[in-house]
Amino acid sequence: MSMSIIEMARVLEQMEESPEKLMFGRLLSELGNQSQERVRSAARQVSVPTLRDLIYQFQVVIEERKGETTKKLAEEMAKEGVSLEDFQAYLASK
Repeated sequence: MSMSIIEMARVLEQMEESPEKLMFGRLLSELGNQSQERVRSAARQVSVPTLRDLIYQFQVVIEERKGETTKKLAEEMAKEGVSLEDFQAYLASK
């Protein structure tokens, strides 16, 4: 049974990741794959207040994602049998 366009649109609206979010994420990923010169050239076309806001938003996301990375590493270490004390001792020895 096929869905009509309206039904598909309703399903997409209910999804956490809307097509617009996915496309914007892909655009940012592609921008990250560009050379420094191309990124700088594109940034020169944007106003300074907008650039500052973008930088702020990226910094917020970076801070949020640090927690994700830390949690993931802790889970992997626990699976491998590495205790927090072992890890702290390793870090202290470096």
